[in-house]
Amino acid sequence: MKKKVLIGVLITVIAIPIMYLISFVAIYPAINDSRAEKIEDDFLNISIPRKTNIVESYSFCGNTSGTGNHVEIWSGLLIKSELPETELLQWVDGITISYIEDGLYLWSVPEDLGSFYPEPKDFVHFEHFNGMSEAKGYYIIWGYFYPLTQFDIRAW
Repeated sequence: MKKKVLIGVLITVIAIPIMYLISFVAIYPAINDSRAEKIEDDFLNISIPRKTNIVESYSFCGNTSGTGNHVEIWSGLLIKSELPETELLQWVDGITISYIEDGLYLWSVPEDLGSFYPEPKDFVHFEHFNGMSEAKGYYIIWGYFYPLTQFDIRAW
């Protein structure tokens, strides 16, 4: 009887850390990636104003600030528009996407792609710009979103 209890305790002591590690490395990241895909789909389903086209969408799940203590989702939509930036800003203010942390933002992509983003976001990679040296009329609508769980290996 004592031997069976000891074996049960030993299996439990070994199984719990293994299950936690598997969850931390595989299950929780997959859950957060699923949320990122849903947000990206939400971006693709927003109503686009006239003279504006969706070029590409992109999302990233992980630690975007380098602090090593949390996970967030960055999602954005690359658009090309002939509208003035003020009109696009009004349009962006009216967009509602679930899970949003603190609003959506509009970046005007500089015509000189050498100075691509107004702040360093090295995790953002729109493939449309590969091989291009200049862009005119491109904008990025983006935001940070809450993940489903912070128990994700990418937080560290």
